[in-house]
Amino acid sequence: MKACILAGGEGRRLRPLTSFLPKPLVPVLGKPVLHHIVERLKSFGITEMAVTLMYLPEMIKNSLGDGSDMGVSIHYFTEETPLGTAGGVKACQTFLEGDDFLVISGDGLCDFHLPEALAFHRQKKADVTVILTPQSQPLEYGLVQIEDDGRITRFAEKPAWGQVFSNLVNTGIYIISPRVLSEIPTGRFYDFAKDLFPKLLAAGRPVYGIEMKGYWCDIGDTDAYRRCVIDALNGVIS
Repeated sequence: MKACILAGGEGRRLRPLTSFLPKPLVPVLGKPVLHHIVERLKSFGITEMAVTLMYLPEMIKNSLGDGSDMGVSIHYFTEETPLGTAGGVKACQTFLEGDDFLVISGDGLCDFHLPEALAFHRQKKADVTVILTPQSQPLEYGLVQIEDDGRITRFAEKPAWGQVFSNLVNTGIYIISPRVLSEIPTGRFYDFAKDLFPKLLAAGRPVYGIEMKGYWCDIGDTDAYRRCVIDALNGVIS
């Protein structure tokens, strides 16, 4: 299985850390977040990776190179204008076609056992499987409602407390069938949670979620980054 790492974000909420540094290169335990992600994927046998870029792309290219120093192969796809999460993956279509692939954000850390999610995805014959995790304070995330078999029935992006219907949040980690790529328009901004997933649900396509145990931290702002660094120092994640 190949992976697509979304690493084009500017990280405005992480300034001043990201004033001159791409968000995926912010360090945790002296190592860029992006390097942690690549190493985690390699540990599961994923060695062919696409990396989408936009903000300060050369810094990321210089940091990872072609991936050979880390025992992987990395292919870069640079966006001239923002394409959104799904639009950025669409730009990698020629690289990703052929088999189910993983999409993961380049600015978060987790220790989920990804082969479990892949097995679930294939057992369900899903178009998309969204990796979910429970959060006690879900307002900062996209919420997902699932049936007993894992089929997703509803998404809500950063709801108010009165709109909270679940504590399961979208981690931004997806396993996707290549047949879904044809549903994403070419060359324009298109988002997974706001555009593609509602479209698939409305068409009755098989979109599933799997709740996974383990650590996950979306380094979206300075408070989240601080929590992640403290967790790493305390050995919660290595």
